[in-house]
Amino acid sequence: MRRKTLILDSTAWFVIDGLLAGGAMFLSFMISPSYRLNLNAEGEVLYHVHLWQAVWLFAITLAIAAHIFELQNPLMPRHLAPMIVRCVGASWLAMTLFAAMIFGVFYERVGRLILVQVVTYCPLLMALARYMVWRQSGQEKWRLLLIGAGRTGCHVAEMVRNSKLPFEVVAFVDHTERGEGGRVQDVPVFDVKASLAQQVAQLRVDEIVTCVPSGLARTSMDELMACLNLGVQVTNYDSFMEGRFFEVPVDTIRADWFLHSNLDLVHPLYWRLKGVGDLLAAIFGLLLACPFLLLAAIAIKLESRGPIFYSQIRAGLLNKPYRMWKLRSMRMDAEASGPQWASQGDQRVTVVGRFLRKTRLDEVPQFWNILRGEMSLIGPRPERPEFLEMLAKEIPFYIQRHLVKPGITGWAQINYPYGDSVEDAAKKLKFDFYYIKYASVGLDMQIVLRSIGAIMRGAR
Repeated sequence: MRRKTLILDSTAWFVIDGLLAGGAMFLSFMISPSYRLNLNAEGEVLYHVHLWQAVWLFAITLAIAAHIFELQNPLMPRHLAPMIVRCVGASWLAMTLFAAMIFGVFYERVGRLILVQVVTYCPLLMALARYMVWRQSGQEKWRLLLIGAGRTGCHVAEMVRNSKLPFEVVAFVDHTERGEGGRVQDVPVFDVKASLAQQVAQLRVDEIVTCVPSGLARTSMDELMACLNLGVQVTNYDSFMEGRFFEVPVDTIRADWFLHSNLDLVHPLYWRLKGVGDLLAAIFGLLLACPFLLLAAIAIKLESRGPIFYSQIRAGLLNKPYRMWKLRSMRMDAEASGPQWASQGDQRVTVVGRFLRKTRLDEVPQFWNILRGEMSLIGPRPERPEFLEMLAKEIPFYIQRHLVKPGITGWAQINYPYGDSVEDAAKKLKFDFYYIKYASVGLDMQIVLRSIGAIMRGAR
């Protein structure tokens, strides 16, 4: 069997970054004279933080910082220069947090030489690890064969090509008029008259993706079972999109999909923990933001007339309406001509409002909605009833996005930019449904950390 392409997910990178950070800290301690002698130039004893305490603390801090800088996001484009910049940024953020905890929480010390070495070694090791993985996976990509060259198959091929991930569509198999001898998206199309297993072996296929919405014939199923015996992975379109691109293909799922995604039944403990976490996050968030809310209120009043807070009716859990609160970031006449979607660079946003939106301070009053049980920290973005009715007519199952509580941030918000069209709403719905199906403590942590990164970049 051929060597498999090295494809690492966010969990694997979290562990690798932690190990690299711990290794960098250990190395810095070992070659630091002041630590090894435990004396300074005057012969006084230095009370350094313990070696292993520093190793595990910095390992965790760096792994979290790397997630904030999206270094562990498998969908990030593989560009060398931005990756190196992110490694440097994550290392400096981790070092700042590490030093603050050592000096301010544990009341211990660590030598400046050690800190300088760590912040030098760490980004180099992180960048080198990623370069090696990218190079290896680029040399031997994961080879895909798609069953069906129709709209679904073409969508998979396009996603693979645009993602820059180490995947390669080597062929389509299609028994329609698009069959033998044709090409789709510059990929050959075969009508396999011989054994599919033989064709798979000749093309050195790693994975077969079935892209036939109407289902496969019994003979095709038997051929796929033979391919499984060759060690080839066989996946259907829905599972491939969920597992590789972390979204649910809304255009192909059926009503029974939701019957198998009942999170209250599958993960009852998770939802209880999530409720407690929401309550604590709301209390902590309001207390922490109080001084900033006061300054923001003064700035809003100084810039323009009108109320400090702004409220709208939104659709909540099971589409029940509730009143959502925000700091006012637009002019008072923003909807004089009727309800409108907010958009990137919206001209209705005030100068103060632009700052509030970049820092997400305008969202802080929604912690009150969390305390009232109307929202969660993480979930689909709540939609206005005026738009909900229209979108439900245009997009299949759109009304089902509120099977969970709406959230201040969410999987769709961090994976898709600001949207102001039906097409954008349909694309974001794919990520909302992924969260509805796969919600977990680990996924929530990913969303929180990447949201922090978005706030640091001023992204919206």
